[in-house]
Amino acid sequence: MQFFKKVTNDIFIVSFELFKIMIPTLILVKVAEIYGLVAVLTNLFAPLMTVMGLPAEMALAITTTMLTNPYAGIIVLASTPGIEQLTVAQTTILASFILFTHSVIIEAAISRQAGLSAGATIIIRILSGILFCTLLNSVFSTFELFGQTAVLNLPEMSIAPTLKQWIIDQIKGLVFIQFVIIILITFLEILRLLGIEKIIRICLSPFLKILNIGQSASTIVVVGLTLGLGFGGGLMIKDVKQGIVAPRSAVGALIFINLFHSLIEDTTILLLIGPSLFTILVIRGLFVFALTFVLIKIFDNLPINTYDRFLYSRSINKLIKTQN
Repeated sequence: MQFFKKVTNDIFIVSFELFKIMIPTLILVKVAEIYGLVAVLTNLFAPLMTVMGLPAEMALAITTTMLTNPYAGIIVLASTPGIEQLTVAQTTILASFILFTHSVIIEAAISRQAGLSAGATIIIRILSGILFCTLLNSVFSTFELFGQTAVLNLPEMSIAPTLKQWIIDQIKGLVFIQFVIIILITFLEILRLLGIEKIIRICLSPFLKILNIGQSASTIVVVGLTLGLGFGGGLMIKDVKQGIVAPRSAVGALIFINLFHSLIEDTTILLLIGPSLFTILVIRGLFVFALTFVLIKIFDNLPINTYDRFLYSRSINKLIKTQN
């Protein structure tokens, strides 16, 4: 009984918070489309989409996920012309970029409170996404990998709908997302009861030691990987302010969980567009580990003033000055 009560409560809270963002976003997207702003956005991002091997039309869905969340991006993507022609290579690249950059503004604000500056967070996540997806496109093109048409599990949307049909389509999309949320929350709670966090902690322990992320921060990293940056960042904020986690250790941990977090939920959502699971989970994970290792080494060799100025948020700089 307690299991169902907790799951029901979590579903309500998550649905409310998501729909509170998604519904206004979908309306704004429609207004932007009516006034021709979508075409402007598509043309603006066309060069970047080309570098990553994606159609220019994907720009709107990507931008939506960057400003809001993957759920809203999925609905926008479902109504994007030509999605039925995407290959597995393209959906893998698209899913990877979304996993790197989704909710970047909101999550940069969380990271800022925990110690890593918002500007550094946004730059690292977007550039990492571009780098990884460009490399993927190069490898997929060179070796002709994943050229088959992707199987999309998205709600069907009308082409050039009337306003009435558009409203019906959006309701269908929101109902679809609601079912996804119910399944995901239930699944995540079952995994929690099975102790999946402990298994992930054991598997990650050697890697986090290589990244020089301390034990106190590594626990928070595991929380971020399993439950998301909101949870991990929230714990990091508390522990940094209490002096449990050193500021530099917090920066390394925050870089890692910004690039690789909420593995179960986010990955499951993106599987709806038919990417290669091995690529978006394992290959991306190895890339993130290697990139985080390199970034930490580079940042640790920066002059102290430069490090403090560009990586620490103002709140952490004030905390350090107070402690000194």
